[in-house]
Amino acid sequence: MRNTIEDKPMKKLHYLFLILILTTGNLFSHEGKETFVLREVAKIHSSIYSEIPGNIDVQKLVQYLRENADHKKDTEKFRRAVPIAEELGKTSDLSKKRDLFERLSKELESIVGHHDKSGVSVFYCPMLKKKWLASGKEIRNPYDPKMKNCGEIIHEAK
Repeated sequence: MRNTIEDKPMKKLHYLFLILILTTGNLFSHEGKETFVLREVAKIHSSIYSEIPGNIDVQKLVQYLRENADHKKDTEKFRRAVPIAEELGKTSDLSKKRDLFERLSKELESIVGHHDKSGVSVFYCPMLKKKWLASGKEIRNPYDPKMKNCGEIIHEAK
């Protein structure tokens, strides 16, 4: 079958439509609860890394964790993270905040990158043998003020 002049505008329209669908897929995709949880965890990381005194506001995080996750396997992780997050919000002691943040990071580590668009990566400090969750790709170790640049990304944000 030969292409006629009338077919060409229709082909162009078809290709434009296909390009539009392929390029806007991520633009309109669903941001799951995992994304919101990890964004809140990243805020906690920044607070601990910066050694901001006082209690950390964890209300939004606890609210998101109490809701079921978008994926069944993550719901149990959310449930186990609630008491850790609540305890974290009750302490102003920096050492306790760091310990609780490590526990929270361990609990939520497996949801990074699977269903989220948070930009959170998993980091690891080989000197302290501790992991943490934080946004971006910059090493900002929250556990020891003398080792703020010690660590590596072990699961990079997408």
